[in-house]
Amino acid sequence: MAASEVRTQIYLPRRLHRALGDTARRRGVSMAQLLREGAEIVLRQAEEGPPDPLAALIGSVKSGPADLSENHDDYLNPPGTRRKR
Repeated sequence: MAASEVRTQIYLPRRLHRALGDTARRRGVSMAQLLREGAEIVLRQAEEGPPDPLAALIGSVKSGPADLSENHDDYLNPPGTRRKR
């Protein structure tokens, strides 16, 4: 264990423990390494925030208001249901 690491104990469901062990063996790494990689992914996603559910629509509209990309919530949500900014 590197000096900058902290030992942590967790409880995993048997199914998850077995799947992690299988994956670690296939990849030739330790279960601890898989868990560290998974934690990094979760933290990176948390920093990015939730995905925009309308992101798939980007570029799909050929015409419309000039400010549609910035104010899509105002156009897609009826009055009274708009999110607070």
